[in-house]
Amino acid sequence: MWKPWAYQFRDSPGRDDVEALADEGVPRQILVRSCPGADGLVDGYVLQGIDISSRTAVYIWVRRGEPDTVAAYLLELLAEDCPKGSSW
Repeated sequence: MWKPWAYQFRDSPGRDDVEALADEGVPRQILVRSCPGADGLVDGYVLQGIDISSRTAVYIWVRRGEPDTVAAYLLELLAEDCPKGSSW
């Protein structure tokens, strides 16, 4: 029987940790959104880890900032997690 992915979102300031189910394929590395009424500011989550056997993806909070600043921050995180020789 097919089981959906459980997405766990952690460490968001002022919010409790959240878990959501998703019918999508493999979880994405980054989930970022525009902040409503914030003139282009974005926030979101970066994938911290995946447990294939339980189909759980754990995301951690990304600080809010201008899109270019957040993009640079995310690239820095990806560089740490996925070194140059990586297949990612």
